[in-house]
Amino acid sequence: METAYMRIGLTVAAMLCCGLPARAEVSGAVIAEQFAIPALTALEGVATAADAQIGELCAAPSTEALDAARLGFGGLVAAWGRVSVLRFGPLASDSRFEKLFFWPDPRGIALRQVQGLLAEADMAALADGVGGKSAALQGIPALEFVLFGTGAESLATPEGAFRCTFAQALARNIAGLASEVRSGWSEGGFVDSFRQPAPGGEPYRSAAEVDGEIIKAFSTVFQYVRAAELLPAMGETIEKANGRRAPLWRSRLTLDLMLAQTEGAQAMLAIAGYAESLPADSRYIADSIRFELTNAARMLAAIEQPPEVAFGNEADRQRLTIVDLSLDHAGHLVAENLSAALGLTMGFNALDGD
Repeated sequence: METAYMRIGLTVAAMLCCGLPARAEVSGAVIAEQFAIPALTALEGVATAADAQIGELCAAPSTEALDAARLGFGGLVAAWGRVSVLRFGPLASDSRFEKLFFWPDPRGIALRQVQGLLAEADMAALADGVGGKSAALQGIPALEFVLFGTGAESLATPEGAFRCTFAQALARNIAGLASEVRSGWSEGGFVDSFRQPAPGGEPYRSAAEVDGEIIKAFSTVFQYVRAAELLPAMGETIEKANGRRAPLWRSRLTLDLMLAQTEGAQAMLAIAGYAESLPADSRYIADSIRFELTNAARMLAAIEQPPEVAFGNEADRQRLTIVDLSLDHAGHLVAENLSAALGLTMGFNALDGD
């Protein structure tokens, strides 16, 4: 599956020094140790906990056990949102991002495949888990439908045995993928190069290239949230709004996801330390990006209506419009101002149009 959304930020040009005042480059080791590894460890932990909670639900079905599993899913979404900014390296390799979060999905591929598997209810189909199945049957959107979609109430009864086994296989697969990504950030060629780039190294030959990867990651997450999650549900007018075009609307976690993505970007921005390491006359850029992200987070947190309603509710739509404008402005600050201050040249982006 390849769409313009999935190619976001992958065409950033090679990084060129432009004779700007010397500055201390972002330390790849700091990003790895203070952001990536802790965030990925948290994702692995909540996925493992979700596996255990769903296992308890399968062993003793009840409304209370289902509620606990659904609550655990909310924690999983929050943890995923935080790490999704790391859409490069181990998370991009082997289609792990798509396996963890198969979105956008305008043709409803995941829904059809999940419903098809549930309709068959063949335990043999889950004998080896879901790791060998299509990306649409491996990650968080699939688990959301199993836990919250049509027929999910059966999970609280013995009749939901197959559905529960499917849910547990998904949670276990998500934990396994998170473990793979965390491992890739903890040891091996990628993280060694990210921490200490060197001439002739792979994939990073210089600190400027590490800077460029980080800038690309920021640009990607802002555009992804807008183009893949927010704007399709907004529609061109309030009459055309459709919250069911947003991810995770069934669990009412759409806005929680966007908030976690925004907060993840804020955290990585702070750890990157641009406000301290940029030339003095450029440090305002990091503050401006932080302001836009804080504004977006504040608007998202203020929305109380479920996604089905919020996108078509006048007051909430105004808040979502501010979120869109704030993320758009943050993206421009990154791609134009911050990249220039770092001496980087940004290339064509698949979402910019022709």
